[in-house]
Amino acid sequence: MIFRKKSKKLLDLDIRLNGTRLQAVSEVKYVGITFDEYLTFSSHISLMNAKLKRANNLIAISRHYLSKALLLQIYYGQFYSHLTYGCQLWGQGKIDQTITLQKKAIRLITFSHYLAHTSTLFKELKLLKLPDIISMSNIMFTHSTLNNKSPAIFNNFFKFKVTKKRQFSQINMFNTPFGSLEMPFCETLSGKKSTQFICAVEWNQVHRKLLNENFLKYQKDNFWLKTIGITTLKKLLKSNIIQ
Repeated sequence: MIFRKKSKKLLDLDIRLNGTRLQAVSEVKYVGITFDEYLTFSSHISLMNAKLKRANNLIAISRHYLSKALLLQIYYGQFYSHLTYGCQLWGQGKIDQTITLQKKAIRLITFSHYLAHTSTLFKELKLLKLPDIISMSNIMFTHSTLNNKSPAIFNNFFKFKVTKKRQFSQINMFNTPFGSLEMPFCETLSGKKSTQFICAVEWNQVHRKLLNENFLKYQKDNFWLKTIGITTLKKLLKSNIIQ
């Protein structure tokens, strides 16, 4: 497979392995993720949406016979598991239909009208919306990387912003949040869609928000978000998002 932009023509390359010419393909499935030559993950999203539709059909049939608790177990097993797997990759693609399917699942579980607003339903069930799931996955990955718990290839993937002067003021903490990450230099729009750039943006946003809310508790620890445990971080993020 030759990864390229849509505007770039595919060259007729003669690549051989042990004398056998390798044929270029437009997509390939690897560890459950379908990669395409443009890295749009459109094929993966289409295949996943088909699975989510079947999951919704299962929920629609079984909701008349099962309790809400059991329906949530079906949701986590047949729906949520697909949303979380590889969402940092395909989550940057066109996920409008996936979001619609998730909203439909929530309406089915709660026996709501098919046009009902879902924000209150998500809060009632204590479930995360797809954009929040993707954002949470990015932050958890950043936390693991900063604590050297990611594969070695991600060493030095993120760097903390260096500050020359420390000021103990809630206003200054908000404007110049200590413990923030350096933003990678990107000249193109595709660069700003990279995992490294998006993770840095979302980490800084969450760090600033949570630090501002817990200023008195964490004002003497610049890197408190990095040092807290992964389980504590997950609970903190989920509760903050749902609220």
